[in-house]
Amino acid sequence: MEVKIDRVAEFDNTDVSVIVVTYNSADCIKTCLESVLDQQGVSIEVIVVDNVSTDKTKETVREIKGNVRLLINLENVGFGRACNQGVAASKGKYVMFLNPDAAFDRKDSLAKLFTEMESNSRWGLTGTTVKEADGSVECPPSYYYPKQERTSRNFSSLPGKIAWVFGASMFIKKEIFLAVGGFDPELFLTSEETDLCLRIREHGYEIGFVTEVAVEHIGAASERGRDPYDTWRLRAPGIYRFWAKHYPANDAKKLVRKDWLRARYREAVYYFFACFTGKKSAVWQKYRRNKGIGEAAKKFLDIFNKDSSIAPSAFPCLRKG
Repeated sequence: MEVKIDRVAEFDNTDVSVIVVTYNSADCIKTCLESVLDQQGVSIEVIVVDNVSTDKTKETVREIKGNVRLLINLENVGFGRACNQGVAASKGKYVMFLNPDAAFDRKDSLAKLFTEMESNSRWGLTGTTVKEADGSVECPPSYYYPKQERTSRNFSSLPGKIAWVFGASMFIKKEIFLAVGGFDPELFLTSEETDLCLRIREHGYEIGFVTEVAVEHIGAASERGRDPYDTWRLRAPGIYRFWAKHYPANDAKKLVRKDWLRARYREAVYYFFACFTGKKSAVWQKYRRNKGIGEAAKKFLDIFNKDSSIAPSAFPCLRKG
């Protein structure tokens, strides 16, 4: 895996390194980066890691005036691996992971997060309020892990009450991020934040949440216009790997099997109705989504059934669907 450093800058005594991973983010990256560069009260550096964008993302980043470093991947390595690359190149005491389709709504947001983390030594990572364009709150902190009620694992001994926060806006002490091993590189598109937050709690830290700091999130900007089949064929393995890593093997297998059966049923139903509504309809989109989920689940089950002695958490093949 190669990374090309497009713009080099030196930062000393940096408080916060802001890591932004891009993929065809030309329509939103300028707003994102300008909101970061407008931050006051802390010293910052900005590192953009591009995952082979085919639009004008890289050109837009190069036009931004300010301390922005651009790392260009020669292949799409996924969100987690790209974040790890950004952290490896960073100099800040803290790291802020921010989606390219998100922007701060105030100029003291990073300073507030810095102060809150300095004041709460029990916190390993904190999330922020994430708002949609209409002002509604999107994805508040979760106090449970996905399908936690269906596993025999007991999470009650973990510190704090928050299980995980939305990955579009997360703030973490760099030394803690490195201590837990960073993002799981085998998670390509989803569940990265859920997995990271759980491992942070397993290391004895709580997950915090700073309500007063908010970012506005457009949401899935890089996926607009994409076939749902392609999106969910890559998304579904993330949650399957999370279950396989952190839940008993039999629980994980049962959860994936249920997902597979539900997706197959819905795929058949939506395909039938899509025959009357056409390929541009919402029904067709749902058919394609469930087809992708079903194929991802089947792949997981095939590998597990072929050799049940293999630890499900060791499935690197799930990363690329």
